[in-house]
Amino acid sequence: SSSSSSSSILPPPSVLCVGEALFDSLPTGIYLGGAPTNVAVHLASRFKSSSSQSSSTTTTANQTPTVAVAACLGKDQLGKEAHRRLSTKGVRVDYIQFHDEWETGMATAILDANGDATYEFNTPAAWDGLTLEEKLSDLMILQNNYDDDDEGRKEQQSSTTRVFIMGTIAGRLNNEHGATSSATLTTIRNEAPEGSVVLDVNLRSPWYTPESVLELAKGCAMAEDEGGNSDNSPSSSSEASPKKLALLKLNEEELCILEQWCDLKSTSSSSDGNGTEGDDGLTGSILKQRMEQLAKVLNTQRLCVTRGEDGAALLCCKSSRSSSSNDDDNDDNVEFYENAGYPSPAINNDSDTVGAGDAFLAALVASLFIESESPPRALERACALGGYVAGCRGATPEHGDAPEDLKNVFCS
Repeated sequence: SSSSSSSSILPPPSVLCVGEALFDSLPTGIYLGGAPTNVAVHLASRFKSSSSQSSSTTTTANQTPTVAVAACLGKDQLGKEAHRRLSTKGVRVDYIQFHDEWETGMATAILDANGDATYEFNTPAAWDGLTLEEKLSDLMILQNNYDDDDEGRKEQQSSTTRVFIMGTIAGRLNNEHGATSSATLTTIRNEAPEGSVVLDVNLRSPWYTPESVLELAKGCAMAEDEGGNSDNSPSSSSEASPKKLALLKLNEEELCILEQWCDLKSTSSSSDGNGTEGDDGLTGSILKQRMEQLAKVLNTQRLCVTRGEDGAALLCCKSSRSSSSNDDDNDDNVEFYENAGYPSPAINNDSDTVGAGDAFLAALVASLFIESESPPRALERACALGGYVAGCRGATPEHGDAPEDLKNVFCS
């Protein structure tokens, strides 16, 4: 594959979304999609609106945060159109690659009565061919120059990528058909600095295996040569340990699936049998217990479970936050927050839920990691943006078209 050309050398993006860029074919039309691509479009919109309102989202170098997509497109008309649309949306395209043989991906979405989608993909497609080409490789080298130096990393925030966002679906083919995306995701997951990778679990049957998903979540330590540089192979050293994720996001169904994969007991009823809080296993103390167990096994600093129209929950390990909480409801090890969500606005009669989770993740990442807001505020923003998108056609509606009550939450 070949890279997208750039007329000037740009600093690393604040956020790099890695994975699939494709088109979603819906009953209402063809939309640019792919989970990391949707997240990038929402982040670009968020950064643009926030920077115009205040300086709260600027970096230490007084620069507006930027977001780029690392994905592979085909050398066809759809690939050119995807490139154009991303640029128009304010997403950087200097990490976009073009595959010499495979066509730009197309996902045909089949909607059920609730607007929820299942997908059929053309296979293999260009997005299966993402490689760790020179530009991406150089970015990882730059990141690791500051990996173990917290003070230097703070000073260099404008010169390094602060968050890497990836999903599980881009590695769907592993190495079959000559696919390379899985290996690229794995390398970035393991080489990115501790606490900088956000993993969005997207289980699309039959395009996953428990082993591949758990490998991305848990990570593996990379061997180092004598100069201290990673050689892209798993380390055999007993002293080395995999780097923790910054955040793992999954929905309520995926929570149950990953619990089974990790041999964890799923508690779905209250211990006293009286129907107290959390008796469905998706609220309150029972959900907190389930999330805490899974977070420990999956090597993540934060775990987020989305519950559709019922909002979401966020678990944060104390060590993943710079300041401790005095909230008596939290124990000494974790902080747990819930938001009941926002009803989707009745914007049109043929809305779909496509992209709602991606919009949710974009708002959560922007608030938590770029703007350094509190977890409850981040969760509130994420639920509001996710609720808005769930009531729209397509995955990336304009933020400015949202009802004022929701816009005031996710954009203010």
